[in-house]
Amino acid sequence: MNRPGDPIGLADALNQLAAEAGIHESYWDIVGTLHITPPETKRAILAAMGIPANTDATALQSLQIWRERPWRSLLPPVTVLRRNGSGKPFAVPLTIPDVRAAEPLSWRLVLETGTEIAGETSADALAATAHGEINGIHLSKRDLPLPPFLPEGYHTLAVRFGGRESQAPLIVAPAAAFIPDWMAKGERRWGLAAQVYSLRRERDWGIGDFTALAEFARTAKDLGAEMVGINPLHALFPVWPDACSPYSPSSPEFINPLMIDIDAIPFASASPGLAAFRADPEVQAALAAAKDCELVDYPCVSDLKFRALWAVYQDFLEQPENDLSAFEAFCVAGGDRLRRFAEFSALHETMGGLPWATWPAPFRDPASPEVAAYAIANAERVTFHAFLQWLAEGQLAEAAAATPGVGLYRDLAVGVNADGADAWSNQGDIVAGVSVGAPPDAFSPVGQDWGLPPPNPHRMRETAYAGFIALLRANMRHAKALRLDHVMGLMRLFWIPAGLGVPNGAYVSYPFDDLLAIVALESWRNRCLVIGEDLGTVPDDFRGRLATERLLSYRVLYFERWDSGLFRRPDAYPPLALVTPTTHDMPTPAGNWLRLDLRLRTDIGIYADDATILRENQGRAEETQALLAALADQNLSPDPAPADTPDALAALTHSVLRYAARTPSRLLVVNLGDLLVEKTQINLPGTVNEHPNWRRRMAQNVTDLASAPLIRAGVAAIAKER
Repeated sequence: MNRPGDPIGLADALNQLAAEAGIHESYWDIVGTLHITPPETKRAILAAMGIPANTDATALQSLQIWRERPWRSLLPPVTVLRRNGSGKPFAVPLTIPDVRAAEPLSWRLVLETGTEIAGETSADALAATAHGEINGIHLSKRDLPLPPFLPEGYHTLAVRFGGRESQAPLIVAPAAAFIPDWMAKGERRWGLAAQVYSLRRERDWGIGDFTALAEFARTAKDLGAEMVGINPLHALFPVWPDACSPYSPSSPEFINPLMIDIDAIPFASASPGLAAFRADPEVQAALAAAKDCELVDYPCVSDLKFRALWAVYQDFLEQPENDLSAFEAFCVAGGDRLRRFAEFSALHETMGGLPWATWPAPFRDPASPEVAAYAIANAERVTFHAFLQWLAEGQLAEAAAATPGVGLYRDLAVGVNADGADAWSNQGDIVAGVSVGAPPDAFSPVGQDWGLPPPNPHRMRETAYAGFIALLRANMRHAKALRLDHVMGLMRLFWIPAGLGVPNGAYVSYPFDDLLAIVALESWRNRCLVIGEDLGTVPDDFRGRLATERLLSYRVLYFERWDSGLFRRPDAYPPLALVTPTTHDMPTPAGNWLRLDLRLRTDIGIYADDATILRENQGRAEETQALLAALADQNLSPDPAPADTPDALAALTHSVLRYAARTPSRLLVVNLGDLLVEKTQINLPGTVNEHPNWRRRMAQNVTDLASAPLIRAGVAAIAKER
């Protein structure tokens, strides 16, 4: 442990400071090349964290301040404790000046229920665990024991010492995350997955909605599924309707209002404004055109829906028979987080959709008097955006409850868009000038820059993880399972300083143990199973830690191969896992066989040269032969043999489904596109406008899926193994 008062050398100050701030010294890429973090990367990341280190002398000064900081407060900013079944007392570290160690000390713990527990002792009666010195003052870290029977939850610890009282949050979490009884008993279940926007129904507005989601859940139940997986429902950008990626949200804490079914709003039928809007011939023509599109026409749909919702909102406020109390209670419960989201949404419209970093300076600060004045002057529009969240939350709750026995499996994106509401509202929590990505791996041999700003790991602890807790709660609501995209982000994220490129990125550590504890606590509170998307290059025994925490591993059949290239047999899959044949970023089994993704990348010009194209096609040919060998090993060779015909592609898909279903993994989730033997993929990584990402709609209505021959044949294949 590095302590204040330890000697510091100027020449090594930058390296020590970077290491203590969580910046990794190096990383290995997928081909075994060691990358040493360059000094310019360390300085750039430290600067982004708010830690000056532009020269060695500055780094030395920052290192001294950094080491002194945790010793300058009696209590840490937050303490997270885990139950371990040992019955040993919990303990909280205190910082005590040695010259005052004989003085009395009292503590008071206020549980979240309001109950208080108190005690008294003297500082020198507490076990010392570390020693330090600041300006000649000798200090000790001493453990304050607390009762072992403390309930799980969010509490407040107050300690009085030396005539002053200090307070800090105390979080007590269970030993592991929640898993449902059926999973604990060893049962295996399966579910269907779809993109909500893609679901088509008779009376939609050109995009899937929460009513379609409820119908999808009923269809899933009819087919025997017990889980329905969906894309992230995160709030995007109404002013930028084409910015439709659910993995680059304005705010993952709030919901995309485009998912609202306007006709299902209870008071919409009594809205004169909505009736007049729908009667307009131009609106009728636009709505008909949007409904007939093969792809979601986001600009058209967004324009129609937001104009209609504005009409409903105005009539809701003006008609005396409407009871506003539920909406008002929702706004009160949403507090500052909802208020700031609504303010940003209105400001973004007023500013013409310009990125908030380019707004006039006073409006870049959500706490400025100018923003407060704007909110008052534009209260109707600000409140409208809160109103949309109220409607969306209510309809999502109804959709989740529509089909008992079918759980909703939600998805939480790894980050936020730098130009969005969360980055504006919580600027201290988000790191500017850096983006998150991944070094070269099997999924992307050149590495990835996702363009998302990382959360500040040190700020997370300073704020007692308030933002992380709110995010989990918002996405676990109404869900029986939650997938954490890039779950390694709980341990480390790959930071790429602006202008330095992916190869000069570096891993940065996060408070892994604390974050896992909070995930466990929230999973139990919400009775929500947690799946950790652990694809890519993972640290040693990372998956073992997930298993200990009872977070399900995320196993994609096409990625489950040994170093030799052979596919893992079904019995090699772990029980505590979710297995799926493909993901939204991959071709379907049919598309994979036809190599349509490789052809598309070639046509678009993604590949650097002909050699890369040849290498990718050779790799796919080897993968295909390995897959056929794996299917044959399990007596699952498709009949007819794989070819370009519809029957052959369906047979191949059914063999792949049976292979995945045969695993002991407790949960199998199958994408509708796979069952329908579609050839195009939902998202083509590395593209923005070159491919219709996040836009493709289903060809048939969701209510007709249960009777579709391909769906029934695919479900029958699953039923043979599950």
